[in-house]
Amino acid sequence: MAKNSQQQALLTEQRIHQAIVDIFMEKGWEAITYGSIAKYTGLSRGGVQRIVPSKEAMTEAFQGQVYQYILGQLDLSDALKTAQTWETAFLQPKFKNCIKFLITSVNAPQQGRAKTKQCLDALQGKLGKETLFSLLGWSVYALIS
Repeated sequence: MAKNSQQQALLTEQRIHQAIVDIFMEKGWEAITYGSIAKYTGLSRGGVQRIVPSKEAMTEAFQGQVYQYILGQLDLSDALKTAQTWETAFLQPKFKNCIKFLITSVNAPQQGRAKTKQCLDALQGKLGKETLFSLLGWSVYALIS
């Protein structure tokens, strides 16, 4: 019986983490609340809170996926194509939510900022410093326009 309970707990945790990813991609970081996760999964708010006790813990559900999603949207064959595909991808809510999360993570607790820096460092490694900084600057401008 204990094995079944452990298996069920793991499935519940995976369900909650997937809900966090889905809500984030569709509606952005601001939409992730205990209530929205509970509604999405059909679990109680208390049940969700036991699995992810803080906003910081919620970021664990999707950190690696942000980097992979962004890279998957880009043509990295040259700087011009990278910029063009970034701007096109930015029109999609999922991509925009990922970039907005990276930019606004400056206000996150230290651990969250460290994880975001890892993602940005990896993007810098793929895109180059100047290209990444230019695209992030463009994104900030696009977000406030």
